[in-house]
Amino acid sequence: MTNFHLDEISEQAASGRTAEIYEDIRQTLRTTQVSFVYRTLAVHERYFEAAWEALRPNASITYFERCADSLRMRMTPPMPEDVPDFEEELDEEYGYSENRIEEINRILDVYNYGNPKNLILVAALRGALGGMKIGGVSPGFDEDLKPLTGGAFTGMTTPDLLESDEAGEEINEVYEQIRRETGFGGVPSIWRALARYPELINRAWDFVREEQKKKGFEITVSLSQGAAGAAAQEFPFSVELTREKVADLGMAENEIDLIEQKLDHFIRLIPQTNVSILLLKAAIAGEGKVRRKPFA
Repeated sequence: MTNFHLDEISEQAASGRTAEIYEDIRQTLRTTQVSFVYRTLAVHERYFEAAWEALRPNASITYFERCADSLRMRMTPPMPEDVPDFEEELDEEYGYSENRIEEINRILDVYNYGNPKNLILVAALRGALGGMKIGGVSPGFDEDLKPLTGGAFTGMTTPDLLESDEAGEEINEVYEQIRRETGFGGVPSIWRALARYPELINRAWDFVREEQKKKGFEITVSLSQGAAGAAAQEFPFSVELTREKVADLGMAENEIDLIEQKLDHFIRLIPQTNVSILLLKAAIAGEGKVRRKPFA
């Protein structure tokens, strides 16, 4: 369970070198937003800059995209026999239009696209910090080193997060359930984005919380963590941010310990969240859409 405060530098508050790195992250990871994992690491300015410098060569090539696609498939959990039809329910009970349903679908796609990438990068940083050899492996195919086209995909939305201080009592009750029952101390961004659709979030969380109790969910999360670590170890370019090298940046041991805690936190949080997203994808768009790559 998380027992420390995950402070952050928001995208709106970022300036100077941090703002430059944020923009490079958006361009390199081909998305519209900077994930919370980078926003909380940015608090540790020297580490954050060194970490992104070490990750960027791998994050910008075809190998990385291929690994993220494979990991995304591994994150698909066993589907229950009774997947709810949220599209039909929201239409019949609340008059949600096709466009409004599609807004929700696009939000799920943004996180489903980015989370596998984030998990691999966090696994690389955590492995390196723990003294594991990360990267420096000759690619199996010459094409693996081909640079990716940068920038977000056409039609990729920018989710609008509903924070606790602007949410009503009912939404904050759901937030508190998520904090308490996941044990992560905070509310993942996907839930704060879905909270803009109050008729959905209650039933979505009720569905996911029951699935999270199942062995198949737990196994899928564990396998995803292992697959992310394996992909990071096979990076073409070395990531050499060992504890000793991080200390050489002028960082105290207690700050390095905190960074380590944060990385461990996201190694647990990211796969749990994305397996949940794929369950919601099945409920919103149908099981046939779950394994399709977003923005292919």
